[in-house]
Amino acid sequence: MTDRDDVLARLGRLEDERAVLRTLYRYCHAIDYGLESEWVDCFTSEGVFDTRYAAGQGMESARYSGCGELASFIAQHPRAPKTKHKHVIAVPLIDLSGDRADASSYFELLLADDADRRIFAFGRYLDRLERCADGIWRFSLRIAEIESAGTDFPGR
Repeated sequence: MTDRDDVLARLGRLEDERAVLRTLYRYCHAIDYGLESEWVDCFTSEGVFDTRYAAGQGMESARYSGCGELASFIAQHPRAPKTKHKHVIAVPLIDLSGDRADASSYFELLLADDADRRIFAFGRYLDRLERCADGIWRFSLRIAEIESAGTDFPGR
């Protein structure tokens, strides 16, 4: 491999990593502002969103698979301006392998209402993403491991 080939390979890897980060960020913006079609578009057509609550939280885990179930989930999800919340991700670790990526990141769900502002939930996302035919990276699997969460989410 020439120096030029090496530089191009590293540049391609950086571009792929940035594109994966864009999907992680796009997910947060879409869920917080009720951008339903954009949120569903963060997933492949057979993509899975799996929420897993730590034991003892009194919440039930759920799994949504495919565009129809994902669309049903996001259609009923509380959103601004009625419910003010922000999904925030931090310290993402991304491993690329061709047209597939595995990522792990921490998340916080910030929640505000007239009486209170707080961290409502936190945990980590475990993601598998695929580069799709249109060049966009999408989740084939997103697991939300919710380590701690309140039970009084407004609008639910």
